[in-house]
Amino acid sequence: MLLLTLTAFSAFKYIVSLKEKHALRQDLSEMQQEVSILSQEKQNLLQDLEKEKETNDKLASDNQELKEYLVASREKIGKLFKDVKETQDAIEQLSFQVSLAKAENKALLEETENIKSNLSQVSQENTALKAKLSSVVELKKAIRELKKQKRKVNQEIRQIKIERIIEGNRGYLIRDGKITSSAKIRIEVMPAQK
Repeated sequence: MLLLTLTAFSAFKYIVSLKEKHALRQDLSEMQQEVSILSQEKQNLLQDLEKEKETNDKLASDNQELKEYLVASREKIGKLFKDVKETQDAIEQLSFQVSLAKAENKALLEETENIKSNLSQVSQENTALKAKLSSVVELKKAIRELKKQKRKVNQEIRQIKIERIIEGNRGYLIRDGKITSSAKIRIEVMPAQK
């Protein structure tokens, strides 16, 4: 009985330990599956981490390139603004020169019109003079007119000379190498009284 009890107890313990062994194996296989899943997830996470690092490095490189491009773009934009300013100054100067040239052109056109009108007037006078001087009668009239003008001028010159004489010549008959009067002058000298 003791042996049977021990055998039954041993069998019971053996069955319990087999169940525990089976449960432990099942737990072990589940744990191994979880470990394999976790290791697979770890591998995936490591790969994702590597990809993220590569992406981060690429983004840092792109960021550096963009910063360099931005600096170069700022320099180019500054140069473009400077070129635009110089171009605007050149345009203003050219527009000033164009307006000045237009004003000069307008003045020249007016002067040309005046010259044309003067030329037409002179050509008309020339035609009239040719017509006048082509006939002998008109030529004689023109000579008489010139003689009259000559007499008037000579009278004016004599009048100016007389006015100078009346004003006085400070006692000089000849002044600066020129005779100051064409009239005869009589000089009387009287002795001084004592």
